[in-house]
Amino acid sequence: MKTLRIFTLGVAAISVMMALAQSPEQVEYFLDTDPGYGLGKVVSNIQVGDNRLTFDVSDVPDGAHVLYVRSQDDQGVWSATMSRPLFIDRLQDIVYMEYFFDGNDPGIGKAISVALPEQDYKAHLDFSFSPDISALDLGEHEISVRARDAFDVWTDMMSGKFTIVEANVPEPPAPAVGDLARLEYFFDIDPGYGMGKPLLNPCTGTNIYQMSFEDVEAGAHVLYLRAQDENGVWSSTLSRPLYVLNPSDGKIVALEYFFDDTDPGEGKAVAVTLPSNLAEPFTFDVKTEGLTVGDHQFNLRAQADTGKWSVVSSESFELTESDGIANVTWTFPISVKMQDGVGLLVCGDNVARGNCQIEVFSVSGVLLASTLWRASDPQLSVPLSVPSGSVLIVKVTDVDNGKQVVKRLVGR
Repeated sequence: MKTLRIFTLGVAAISVMMALAQSPEQVEYFLDTDPGYGLGKVVSNIQVGDNRLTFDVSDVPDGAHVLYVRSQDDQGVWSATMSRPLFIDRLQDIVYMEYFFDGNDPGIGKAISVALPEQDYKAHLDFSFSPDISALDLGEHEISVRARDAFDVWTDMMSGKFTIVEANVPEPPAPAVGDLARLEYFFDIDPGYGMGKPLLNPCTGTNIYQMSFEDVEAGAHVLYLRAQDENGVWSSTLSRPLYVLNPSDGKIVALEYFFDDTDPGEGKAVAVTLPSNLAEPFTFDVKTEGLTVGDHQFNLRAQADTGKWSVVSSESFELTESDGIANVTWTFPISVKMQDGVGLLVCGDNVARGNCQIEVFSVSGVLLASTLWRASDPQLSVPLSVPSGSVLIVKVTDVDNGKQVVKRLVGR
């Protein structure tokens, strides 16, 4: 029933802490309008240092005001006038309360009245009442409540949802869970139930399954997994972000990542366990535990056998939660690869991409190419004349939507 205010004050007075320098001979205050030096209301019992000053606001109307305070020393010199905004909101007795259901508002003062308690109730007093739901059907409903105080001021309306169920009728039992019949997985785009890649010999418990990444390009992806029981019922779809790395990008001896702008420094981020055989592309999980729901940035860098760290590669993603299950969506999926002497950029399907500024750098930071990728073009070719095996940095900035990705590209 209460509204959050800047300050909530009592009827008679307010107290404020003030630190006074000099030797105060007199302290005075006023609200809103300056009556002139020496003509404000006088505060007594003051001294140098911290003081708790009490101000009489009994004749001040409710609403927004500004309190002004100043002091005069024993030489007759006035201090600067200090100000403090405040809001006076006197709590009044509630004299009437009413409610209605499902948005059927008959008008203020015409809804179903509530029998108020007999004690000295106030607006800040908690009490309960039982609404009459005898005319309501089973199912979902909404109750709305408002009250009026002694000054005929109505509160804002508050609403809440509830469900009516039939008494003494047990809920239908949950369908029996059948034995596990199918496990399937897919990357990034859902092909439909039963259309994912099947995992052989699915069984309950802790298991290790071999998944094929043969057709998955290097870069950020999301792995999805779901199960079907013998009754044909599908589980929720679990998701896990991962990153596919191509060893041909260079001789890597260390790999690490961090999120957003929390870079702890080279060699101090979350380390990735490298496989013993780096001859083939490999994947690693991106652990998002501890991140808040919302937009984030994934940042990755590698260390070569020379000891030098690469430029940070970045990917934008969104973390959501449904039924207690965290889900990751890469929100700016850009594919970058060399093809016939040009850098080919392709944006993922169904991505709301604006006009993008494309910049290609050498690993030493020299700008090699710069161009505009228009939102209407499904892909972009950037001519690049670089030796085979050269590592390039491609920065894609969506100038319309404020998103950015930074990817590594190896000359072919």
